[in-house]
Amino acid sequence: MTALRWPRFWRALWIFGMLLGCYLSLRRGGDELPPIPHLDKLIHATGYAVLAALAVCLYEKPGPRWLALLWVIVLGGLIEIAQGLLPTGRMMEAADFAANAIGAGIGAALFWQHNALVMIERIFSRP
Repeated sequence: MTALRWPRFWRALWIFGMLLGCYLSLRRGGDELPPIPHLDKLIHATGYAVLAALAVCLYEKPGPRWLALLWVIVLGGLIEIAQGLLPTGRMMEAADFAANAIGAGIGAALFWQHNALVMIERIFSRP
């Protein structure tokens, strides 16, 4: 696998994504029903798919990749627990955690063999 040219940028983007996810998940409100049934689960899965895809693209070796993927899944669980404990008006839902984990698995599986970040760097590095 080719090493990333801008690893700090991608890692900062991954961290920003996790922080944004924490903020959006733990801010007050947000308990209104989505206009389409279960749309919130699709949003959960998509967000965690992106975080997991970034995670597995950041690391070349399997050990760090698995740890980064595990962290994304654990973060989803911790956020759900925090939603149940904090007075934000949000509820802890097992279905949300399941959507997070499924999304993370899909994102990791899609980019485990083909590093999208390397492809993006090649596109933007051309003269």
